[in-house]
Amino acid sequence: MNLHEECLLRYLQNPDELSYSTQVLKLNNFILEKQFLLKNFVAKSSLINYTKHAE
Repeated sequence: MNLHEECLLRYLQNPDELSYSTQVLKLNNFILEKQFLLKNFVAKSSLINYTKHAE
């Protein structure tokens, strides 16, 4: 069961915890987005800068 399924299940069991589950999902998405950016853009831009200065 992934995080989204767990949050949905928690909401169905306890509808009052919707705001908590929403915050958990937002935080998880934020972390995934930052990891993606670091992996795909920061590493590549430093490689591009390094090769550009090496010429």
